[in-house]
Amino acid sequence: MGRVSELAALVLRRARVIAAPADSHVVELELREGPLAGEVHPGVVYPELGAVPKLGDTVVANTAGIEMALGTGGVAFVLPASGGEAPVNEDHFVKLPYTPLQFPAAQAPQAESLDGVPVVVLPLHSHLAPACCAVADLRPHLRVAFVWQEGGALPVGFSRIVRDLRGRDLLHAVVSCGNCFGGNLEAANVYSGLLAAAVVADVILVGIGPGVVGTATPHGHGGMSATTAANAAAALGADPIIAPRISAADKRERHTGISRHTQTVLSATLTGCRVALPANTPTGFTELLTRHSFVPVEYDARGLEERFGVIFSSMRRNYNEDPVFFDAAAAAVALALAPAVGDGA
Repeated sequence: MGRVSELAALVLRRARVIAAPADSHVVELELREGPLAGEVHPGVVYPELGAVPKLGDTVVANTAGIEMALGTGGVAFVLPASGGEAPVNEDHFVKLPYTPLQFPAAQAPQAESLDGVPVVVLPLHSHLAPACCAVADLRPHLRVAFVWQEGGALPVGFSRIVRDLRGRDLLHAVVSCGNCFGGNLEAANVYSGLLAAAVVADVILVGIGPGVVGTATPHGHGGMSATTAANAAAALGADPIIAPRISAADKRERHTGISRHTQTVLSATLTGCRVALPANTPTGFTELLTRHSFVPVEYDARGLEERFGVIFSSMRRNYNEDPVFFDAAAAAVALALAPAVGDGA
């Protein structure tokens, strides 16, 4: 029991703000206590939770990611200052409920169903850029929404990819679901998130934020959110397309070829789905469940970076180093739009 309590403790350290750029939610912190005392690290502030601190302010920051050497790039997270007023309670909806950081949110309007709406389930956040570029390449007039689920980072503001895609008009709305927050629209869960996305967009991409959770157990990873998304989309009337996690360059055996994460997702997805396979998919996926349809797709992400000015990157690998990883997302979009691509619209 002592070990559990120790692992559950928050890692909070006092720090001083030594730089606070205007119009930025990232400040520079000099840490004042703990093993990092004297070091300088970026500190992320989420305006949804509180005001951005000023130069010289003393703040409290969560440094667990830095001290554990997690994949957060040496970033601390600043706890918000107190303030603000509670709005009139209309729908009993708060984010991060029953925690010291709970805050009110408004449920977005809902479509009646997803019937006829293309839905693509993405395994990792790094698939979002090629997927958005593929939509712009194939059907440039369509509006794209990204439904952001739990499984990686909760705050939308943590994603550079989203900021870049929105700045280039390749992504038009983000719906943050469950305890994820900071999207254009907020939703209580992925079901209401998908229905909210259908109100504002023509194509729905659904996935997780950066920094996928992983515990080295078959089902203990953030990629399992794809199962929830696929089941929810099918229940709401869509024909979800799953983009598999594929790699020809990952040195980890469990992620070589079609990742075991994808295989576990497919085993837990209750409805039969179509899974897009780019032409360069490594062989050896015959052990996957037969209730799903594996569809070869003659479309990939080649040239999309140059055309739209976006850089594809995952685990420090670029498109040339592992093209099939990014091609899977583009192929899934092409498969989802296939009935419409040839209709002359």
